Amino acid sequence: MPSLLGAGTILLTFIMLKDQIRNYRLLMLVVFSIPLFHANVAGFIATPDLPLVFFATLFFFLYKRYLANESLANVLLLGLSIALMLYSKYHALLIIGFTLLSNPKILLRRSFWIMAVFASILYLPHIIWQFKQHFVSFGYHLMDRNRPFEVKFLLEYFGNQLFMVGPLCGIFLLYLGFNHKTNNKFETALKFNLVGFFLFFLLSSVRGHVEPHWTAVAFIPLVLLSFPEIQKKIVLQKWITVTASITIVVILFLRLVLVADLGLLPEKVSHRFLHKEESFQQIQKEAKGRSVVFTNSYQKASLYWFFNREPAFSLNDIYYRKNQYDLMDQEAVLQGKEVLYFPGIEFPGCDSLKTGIGNLIISDTEFFCHFNRVEIKLPQLIQEFETGKMVDIDIELSNPSSETISFCDSCTHKPRLLSTYFSDNGYTVTYFVKSPNPLPDLAPGEHIVYPVQIRVPYFTGEFQLAVSLGSDYLRAGINGKPVTTTVHARSKMN
Repeated sequence: MPSLLGAGTILLTFIMLKDQIRNYRLLMLVVFSIPLFHANVAGFIATPDLPLVFFATLFFFLYKRYLANESLANVLLLGLSIALMLYSKYHALLIIGFTLLSNPKILLRRSFWIMAVFASILYLPHIIWQFKQHFVSFGYHLMDRNRPFEVKFLLEYFGNQLFMVGPLCGIFLLYLGFNHKTNNKFETALKFNLVGFFLFFLLSSVRGHVEPHWTAVAFIPLVLLSFPEIQKKIVLQKWITVTASITIVVILFLRLVLVADLGLLPEKVSHRFLHKEESFQQIQKEAKGRSVVFTNSYQKASLYWFFNREPAFSLNDIYYRKNQYDLMDQEAVLQGKEVLYFPGIEFPGCDSLKTGIGNLIISDTEFFCHFNRVEIKLPQLIQEFETGKMVDIDIELSNPSSETISFCDSCTHKPRLLSTYFSDNGYTVTYFVKSPNPLPDLAPGEHIVYPVQIRVPYFTGEFQLAVSLGSDYLRAGINGKPVTTTVHARSKMN
């Protein structure tokens, strides 16, 4: 499917340029000199970006037809492409937004609103699901990914984008695409999307790491706008031919290295592409019929499931974020069972398993317990504390599931409440929470107020405080939203 969608993306791109192409060989050189086309746009990596790019290309193709003819067929097909883009990835909202910004008068057209209603109807199942899940995936993308600003994120963004477009030929393409003078509304939409995508993710790099392929959609407008400019000058065509040819040779060599496993790539890269099937089958043999639980890795859990046709689980802690595994009932199903656990951190009793994807820490867990499904609510007030003090607060424990939750003493890793403080500069500290009462059983839908004592950090500043369930060795889970706290120096009177 990735290969077919990639071929379709290139075909649609060529069709949109058909009236301007004078040299097909040159166009092929341009397209295949872009590294991102080999990996994500028309490559072998099965990520949501690939269907997004295909349906975005289809959207541009249909939008061009719609601008020329507002027939009912074009309107409905355009609405269909919008829904398919949104089902692929939420980045589709950027395409819709930048296209509207390029042509705001389209809002006055009756056909636009027919298209919008039709797309909304097609997308309605997902909207309903979002309501039922309290917009969990929007929180994942818009808030849970946020990190304190680091210069390295900005540098990574520029470096990755330069590599994705191609450090030789790509420089020309970017210059020509950004400087292309638009002649019609369709080209204006392409220009808005090209510039908009790169600027949006440049700003996104201020709040965290930006994956190189997130700008993949922008590469279609890049080709559509830059190629006509290349054909205008013989000198440009010669430079593009030379630089593109060199780049393609390098890309083919890298793909050969990857496929042949010549050992020339860094382990961090090779582990993402090589030895996966045998590694996850090795893990299955090590499990000996037990369920497998990974930590903070929906990728590993999903790959294990894919290669072995057996469910796996990702246990997400407070240093990570929630994902699809928090919406499943596997945590409750695995409760009390013997599992092969991959904690991600080493503690007494752990062992290691050498695999083709690296050395993995493992723990034979006889009685698995985890409680991310418990919701913990803190007082929603900005509280001020003094350094090092023990503070009495009331937290609310609730059980949103349909089964009773019991904090069993038989657990291999006995559950304990932990308080974690996060500061904007990346500093975090975790303390055990004290309580005069043992953790009570929670009936389905039950909410109880639970008094605890929490330790205040010995450092001053503003923190995000979260109270979660963990254990002596397992890090705190994700049980609710943090609250803001301000820590002052302890007064001399105390």
